[in-house]
Amino acid sequence: MLSIAIAAALASTATAASPATLPQVEVIGRATPDAATETVRGQDLRESAPGDLAELLRAVNGVSAGRMGGHGLEPVIRGQSQGQLNVRTDGGLVVGACPNRMDPPSAFTVAAAVDRVTVVKGVQSLAYGAGGTGGTILVERGLPWTADAGGSVRAGAGAGDNGLDWRADSQLLWRGERAALRLDANAAEYGDYVDGDGEAVRSGFRRRSLHAMAGHDFGDAGVLEIGVERAETLDGRFAGAGMDAPLDRMTGARLAWQRDLAGGELSVRAWRNEVDHVMDNFSLRPQPAMAMRTPAESDTQGGDLRFETTAGAWSLSAGLDLSANRRQATRFAGPGPAMLTMVNAFLWPDARLDQAGLYGEGSRPLGEGTLTAGLRVDRFRAEARRADVRPSPMAMAPSAFYAMYYGSTEGRWDDTGVSGLLRFEREVSDGLTAFAGISRTVRAADATERYLAAPAAIPSGRWIGNPGLALEKHSQLDLGLAWEGERATASAVAFVDRVGDYILRDRARGQDGVLLADGASVYRNVDASLHGLELEARWQLTESLALETELAWVRGQNRSDDRPLAQMPPLNGALALAWETRTGEWTARLRGAARQDRVDDSVLTGSGLDARRTPGFGVLDLGWSKSFGAHRLRLDLKNVSDRTYAEHLNRANLDPFNPDPVQVNEPGRGVFLAWEWTPGG
Repeated sequence: MLSIAIAAALASTATAASPATLPQVEVIGRATPDAATETVRGQDLRESAPGDLAELLRAVNGVSAGRMGGHGLEPVIRGQSQGQLNVRTDGGLVVGACPNRMDPPSAFTVAAAVDRVTVVKGVQSLAYGAGGTGGTILVERGLPWTADAGGSVRAGAGAGDNGLDWRADSQLLWRGERAALRLDANAAEYGDYVDGDGEAVRSGFRRRSLHAMAGHDFGDAGVLEIGVERAETLDGRFAGAGMDAPLDRMTGARLAWQRDLAGGELSVRAWRNEVDHVMDNFSLRPQPAMAMRTPAESDTQGGDLRFETTAGAWSLSAGLDLSANRRQATRFAGPGPAMLTMVNAFLWPDARLDQAGLYGEGSRPLGEGTLTAGLRVDRFRAEARRADVRPSPMAMAPSAFYAMYYGSTEGRWDDTGVSGLLRFEREVSDGLTAFAGISRTVRAADATERYLAAPAAIPSGRWIGNPGLALEKHSQLDLGLAWEGERATASAVAFVDRVGDYILRDRARGQDGVLLADGASVYRNVDASLHGLELEARWQLTESLALETELAWVRGQNRSDDRPLAQMPPLNGALALAWETRTGEWTARLRGAARQDRVDDSVLTGSGLDARRTPGFGVLDLGWSKSFGAHRLRLDLKNVSDRTYAEHLNRANLDPFNPDPVQVNEPGRGVFLAWEWTPGG
């Protein structure tokens, strides 16, 4: 392999002073690797140049992302995305305000400003909230309670020649006798990158964020923490959409309290996150014949209470969590930017989604292994308070579209879902652990799936939510092996997921529950299945040379219609080498994907959500890093061969004039330099 040849060429400068280290995608939990839970932390969150968190997490095996531009990539875990994933920041939920998902929850996280990001693949716990059928992403920031008294600072900067123009980040930590403080400030500007053919891809944006935390230790009364943040993305350009985003702003606050109580630990959290979003088709691109502008907002608040204790051989946790989300999006249209006087549509007609959940979970030794069991009950409620309101005298109310396509004008819905988890794990031989897990989980439709009302003159350009969607029900089986030797580790995980009432975005062809056959984008429940395999291995070949390889595969099937599920990542993997030398640490990573021929790309017989059958690709990235006292430098060369390629995953397009999905090419060759200063570190 090319990466092996490059690493071998550096052998003449090798030293055995310290073992080589690959990027810190660490396995957390027990001493034996947990193949379904991985954490990215430390310098790997700060030294690279991703447009957002989802782009960075593509380095985790089993995680993919759909690209619409340079920002707002949509994470996909085991073939599931959007409402099938839980993304929690410091325990709270951030729900984007763009009906076209220019701002998925992960887009608001600046990787350099967090301590760690944990990716939980599949269902490993019921404590992360309702849903999470495909997995959970946990973004965590903390106060320096375990540090020595006093303060510390960190500063960093970076620049590149393809996409990233510049970025800067800083952090201040302070700890007193009973108090602690944290401040994070970040800024970056990205220009349009070019692909391997030298063609510019609309992808630039500007980003600013500020985060502050403070806490006080009241002794026996517990620890109180408060946090506030503001994150802005400005002038976001999207090659894969008919609009751009001049503004995306998130303002958040949280409160957390924790104390020992009755032989256990009680924790309480409350949070609120407000997102304001504006998209239009004229401020950042040539003005079209019909100007459109959509201001939108998404306000989410909630909290949770959790108690952890032990009872005999059991380690137990029980909790209650609540969330309430309100989304409103109004589309204006007119012959020009100065004449946007007509209300064209209530895309989200004041949609309200509420959830309340109660859960209990415990683990205990059983024989030579460990048994984990959990039960969760969630109550869901949804309504669209402006569903019966006409946007203008000449326009139809959202409820009229619901009646036209589904025969129902009911704007309210509620249901109760029960989830369960059973998992057993045991060491079968020295260093080899086997595990098996079964779970049943449910998730409710989000505001777009249930209440979106996007009209268009041509029926195929319409996009209409379904107020009557049932809960999506997942029955999953995970089987795995994890081995840890003296100089190597390896793991293999297989999973099967049978889904009842899978929420499918489709085209209207008079299917069961759909009244029209005009090609509009609609939603309906079907039966589906997903199954896949994840393999990983790491070898410490010498004291200075490490090799890592990984492979992931998933297959999704619409069982009701006997066709593939759209937007399934193909077989993909990576081979990486790290070489420690006197001149620094050198890395080579060869990543690639096979051709994806299992697609749903026809609007006549399927959903048409796949843009095409996507060719396979292989791309080589090289890196170098070295510390100089308190300073550290990193140099990356991405896509060494300047290959033109696109990931299979693309994004849907909320454009009434061109609703077809667009596949966006990935960046061509780019050089990125990063610097970090940690005095006393």
